[in-house]
Amino acid sequence: MLRLFDFLRPHKKLLVQLIIINVLLSAMLTAAPLIIKRIVDQVIDAKQYNLLMPYLGVLLLITAVRATTTYFYSYGQNKLGQLVMTGVRTALYRKLLALPYSFYDKEQTGRLMSRVSSDVESTRIFLSQILIESMSHVLTIVLASLAFLQQDPYLALIAVVPILISGAAMYYAHHELTEPWTSQHERMAQMSATLQDNLAGIKVVKAFAQEEQAQGRFQEVQRDVRSGSLSITDLWSKRWALIGSVPRFMQLALIFVGGYRVMNGEISLGTLVAILSLSLLLLGAVNALGTQLNSVSQTATAAVRIFELLDEPMTIQSPLPSSDPVAVEYKRIPRGVDEWRGEIVYNNVSFIYPTAKARTLIDIDLRIPTGSSLAVVGATGSGKSTLIHLIGRYYDPTSGHVQVDGRDVRSLDLTNLRSQIGMVAQDTLLFSTTIAENIAFGRPDASQAEIERVAKLAQAHDFITAMPEGYETKIGERGAGLSGGQRQRIAIARAMLLDPRILILDDSMSAVDAETERLLQAAIATVMKGRTTVLVAHRLATAQHADHIIVLRDGQIVEQGTHAELDAAGGHYHHVLEMQQMSARESLEAA
Repeated sequence: MLRLFDFLRPHKKLLVQLIIINVLLSAMLTAAPLIIKRIVDQVIDAKQYNLLMPYLGVLLLITAVRATTTYFYSYGQNKLGQLVMTGVRTALYRKLLALPYSFYDKEQTGRLMSRVSSDVESTRIFLSQILIESMSHVLTIVLASLAFLQQDPYLALIAVVPILISGAAMYYAHHELTEPWTSQHERMAQMSATLQDNLAGIKVVKAFAQEEQAQGRFQEVQRDVRSGSLSITDLWSKRWALIGSVPRFMQLALIFVGGYRVMNGEISLGTLVAILSLSLLLLGAVNALGTQLNSVSQTATAAVRIFELLDEPMTIQSPLPSSDPVAVEYKRIPRGVDEWRGEIVYNNVSFIYPTAKARTLIDIDLRIPTGSSLAVVGATGSGKSTLIHLIGRYYDPTSGHVQVDGRDVRSLDLTNLRSQIGMVAQDTLLFSTTIAENIAFGRPDASQAEIERVAKLAQAHDFITAMPEGYETKIGERGAGLSGGQRQRIAIARAMLLDPRILILDDSMSAVDAETERLLQAAIATVMKGRTTVLVAHRLATAQHADHIIVLRDGQIVEQGTHAELDAAGGHYHHVLEMQQMSARESLEAA
């Protein structure tokens, strides 16, 4: 939890200002009872009425100064909270963007959202409110205790001992609450994950009429959250009953003993009034610290979850020139677009996912020459997508290595490498913004003319301009409002705007109709020219125009050659081709 203070360092000046204001507020709080003592002893008892107005003036001044400083304190506290929250969320988001695919293979989006939202909010409240206010309460206790000692050491002992007992009880209660809060954060993360899953899959939920079942699952996790919260409340209430009662007994003891000492003439009435006023300050400070203790326990578990994410190992990142053994190679990385050629080589590459028992790719040896095209075909689960993800280093091979232009991709700067790869996935993701901004996602500074040029290459310009707002048309989440073929063509345009040397098409025509396929094939044929292209294809009509074709089965290359060679060989490729051609003929006859 101490690491949270790192997020305060950039705002030390503001923090110091708030601490100074806190010192002033605490000092003024402690001074007020001492002035009241003088009013009782000197004005009321000694009948020095001429002193009343000066003392009241001092109290009025203290009140005015407190009101002014409280304004600056409240504003500064909120400002610090927002700055800290921005810093924590920025660090988390930067980490999430940098983490590799393998991390997201095992994490639920809803759980990650919980860390970025509720956990960060807990840290904001702690660092900007609880921490500074706790310092204020502790300072109030210290100053009030010193004032107690100055007024009457005997009564000070009666006041301070219960405070120490309460402090020890708070310490142990904090440790008791840590584990329940850890479990509660996990339940809240599960609730967030359940909500995210159901909303992301709302069309499936409705298609299968599973609204009641989805509601039931959400209510179940809500019950778990509610039960956990009540359990924490029950535990805390029991501890607070003890912690909060000790200072109250202290106050009763002060009234009894202090009153006795006044009657015996050992202390003045004004001293007793001051002591009772100081005891109220002590009681208020202890109560406030106790109330905040539950939040401290909550923040401690939130901090653990935040730093678990921030400390997640970076298994894939750019090499560092100063320390990496391939630093010499790094310095030779081509920086200009014209220096990239686009040759891809797999040298004895194998790959296994961390949670899998069998290898997804086995001993792959493959060379894709500059400017040529390769089609990758095979059944679902044969390793096609994994093969292409190794090119952009979204995963690292378990053994062997992948080279681009003769360099191991692990020795290349990730940004430079990926800027030369245009990727069009099967499940095209578009953002909830305009079509123009979606196309320019990889190059936000692209001109309108450049955007329209690549849209024409991708056969997308006509349907875009047919829309009332054209390129400024805003689309829904994940491309809602566009057909599958339209989304694919926008994705192709987006990839082409990068002017990449390598183009990867991951099964981009597996679920489109014949007319859309024709348009996409025309777009692909145009954008492939002069680029190294890798196509993952279920439909062999797409694969047959490639310069070279490989057939994957269980992670191994079982056939390779041109379309004519593989068709003539009578193997797996030929068998699938015949079935697809027969299916196409039957569809035409049925039409």
